[in-house]
Amino acid sequence: MSRKPKKRNKPYTGDDAATKPTVTRYKAVVRSPLAQWWFENKKRVKTTSLVGGGAVAFVYLMWEFFNLVF
Repeated sequence: MSRKPKKRNKPYTGDDAATKPTVTRYKAVVRSPLAQWWFENKKRVKTTSLVGGGAVAFVYLMWEFFNLVF
């Protein structure tokens, strides 16, 4: 009994491969102006507040350190 060859399960992606149409889905959401601004600037606001909070914490710790030492 000879062995059966393994079936190919990887899709062919050569130059002459059949291309499937890509489906792009959009979701329409109605937001208030403030909610829309937050949706667009969320990452920037979070990063800025994290860096600012870290800077404030560092300055406070240095202030307390110098008050203890001097």
